[in-house]
Amino acid sequence: MDQTIKDSVAWLKDLAHPGAHLRLDSREVKPGDIFCAVPGEKVDGRTFIRVAAARGAAGVIYEAETSQRPEHYPLPAKPVEHLRERLGEIAACFYDEPSAHMTGVAVTGTNGKTTTTFWTASLLTALGSPSGIIGTVGVFFAGRQIPAPHLTTPDAASLQGILKDLEETGAKSFVMEASSVGLDQGRMKGTHFKAGVFTNLSRDHLDYHQTMEAYGEAKGLLFAWPGLKAAVLNASDAWSRKYADAAQKNGSEIWVTGLEGEAASFGQAFGAAHVLEAKHIEPSHRGMRFTLVCDKREFPVELHALGTFNVENALEAAAAAAACGHSIEKVVRALEALTPPPGRMQIFESDGMPLGVVDFGHTPDALEKAIECLIPNARARGGRLWTVFGCGGDRDAGKRPIMGEIAARLSDQVIVTSDNPRTENPQAIVDAIMQGVQAVPGADQRTMAVVDRREAIHRAVFAADAKDIILVAGKGHECEQILNDGPHHFVDGEVLREAFNECRAVRSRK
Repeated sequence: MDQTIKDSVAWLKDLAHPGAHLRLDSREVKPGDIFCAVPGEKVDGRTFIRVAAARGAAGVIYEAETSQRPEHYPLPAKPVEHLRERLGEIAACFYDEPSAHMTGVAVTGTNGKTTTTFWTASLLTALGSPSGIIGTVGVFFAGRQIPAPHLTTPDAASLQGILKDLEETGAKSFVMEASSVGLDQGRMKGTHFKAGVFTNLSRDHLDYHQTMEAYGEAKGLLFAWPGLKAAVLNASDAWSRKYADAAQKNGSEIWVTGLEGEAASFGQAFGAAHVLEAKHIEPSHRGMRFTLVCDKREFPVELHALGTFNVENALEAAAAAAACGHSIEKVVRALEALTPPPGRMQIFESDGMPLGVVDFGHTPDALEKAIECLIPNARARGGRLWTVFGCGGDRDAGKRPIMGEIAARLSDQVIVTSDNPRTENPQAIVDAIMQGVQAVPGADQRTMAVVDRREAIHRAVFAADAKDIILVAGKGHECEQILNDGPHHFVDGEVLREAFNECRAVRSRK
């Protein structure tokens, strides 16, 4: 830790009131807190110093690159050079290094982060290490949600405050999603991790990273993390080879997961300490059945989640828990109690209605995997597979026709609708998706474009047979739909249930 960080923390602790927090958002400042004024992509936190002062901030640290002098501010102020880069370590030290007193696991990748994070935390908790969860669906510990910023990876100051709260409420471990943007912006600096997990890498966030190479490099920062003891890598993704090189140079133990054949050969190539493979994979009534092979020992597993990709997620969670010091025998026994987190291949059933499945899949790869996962189940029921989805506005526009082509090629019926259009014209987004649909011969005969998402879900339910499956993809756990005039309450699962009830009522009157 450099002297600037030590000096900054000493200054902050002298000013801050007992129980005070570091805040990046002036609107969240409470009397006695410290405001951290950092220039951002859209706004400069330094312009809100007076707002923070009016809300009772005890002091402010701010990026030193400014023409204003400290005495011009209406509260004690300290300039810090390269504050954005140093803030994580400053915050960690301010909160007395909470992550150093727990076992930390970080999960990165395009798809599967949330499920793998939830499952790793569930395993650690079941094995006697009560675990907090930090990620896309929020912050949780001991069955309760902890208020936190709505970011997959919280900002540097908030993250350390969250970790302190977890430590003080009894957490012995924590598992968090490490987004590429969060890694690139240094939000996790100052956090101690025992294990890092990589799920996979496919197209996403190109509006931020611009290229897949830059996106992959950002994910890879996790595997050069200071003090990382173990790297859990998915053998089926080519990026794992690059991350294995980084992990080896970092002195991290390598754990490899994957399907039969892939993981063993990868493990041999990189001298992995442990290899977890899945073989004899087959669907069961409500999930997947497979054999987990770890270091030549075999364990039968009944997983209560749909899809081969969830088998891969389970392997990664199992490897992470084992890398944290738990025996593989105990880990495997705990696997069978896992259930999907909210909005991840979440099943909705109602008598006489089609089977509804809500999934967060909002990238081409995630949508393709979700559809492919459900095709065998639809065929086994003797029904069709419907896919209802859209694409977010003000985000990577290039994926829209790609996702349209995937849905049209793999689904029996498709309804293209809105996701979170934000400031864009919803019809324009739907039209862009439909370009991909129209590239599939005959697909326009079994595809509808319905801009209103509630109406689209209702149309699917009313048109489908009881033996069909309806996949509602893109928003998963989200509780709001973001339109041009702001957020509106909207939960896909609630709308599915609403449609089931209305459809049943209509049919009962006939």
